[in-house]
Amino acid sequence: MSEENVEILRALIDHWNAGKRDLTTIGAYFDPAIELESPFSSIAGEPYRGHAGIEQWARDVDEQFAEWRISPGDIRVVGDAVLATSQIHARGRASGVLVDFPGTVVAYFSSNHLMTRARIYLEVDEALKAVGLEE
Repeated sequence: MSEENVEILRALIDHWNAGKRDLTTIGAYFDPAIELESPFSSIAGEPYRGHAGIEQWARDVDEQFAEWRISPGDIRVVGDAVLATSQIHARGRASGVLVDFPGTVVAYFSSNHLMTRARIYLEVDEALKAVGLEE
């Protein structure tokens, strides 16, 4: 696993925070068959799949939140994954309520540095266990 994948994840966070969430900007980072599991996936009952799934996930986030900013923490290679801890700062679209909560992404990449799979965890401990680390 190369540090290039760490930089790709950093770039995706930067694009997200800059409001550049469209596939013309971020699509080049994703394998066409990417699977994304997020807390929103549990509502739908299945992961977001493919580029269309990534677009749907971004729409789902934007539908629920007027603001959503990621403050990255530790981003590192762990085995064959990249683990990124962060703090999420969001404002509910309907309620206007500000919320801050931790988020951790575990991402996997192909040999040509395209993200093939990612899972967003709200509990850091769950993400650490997923990559074989115990906190």
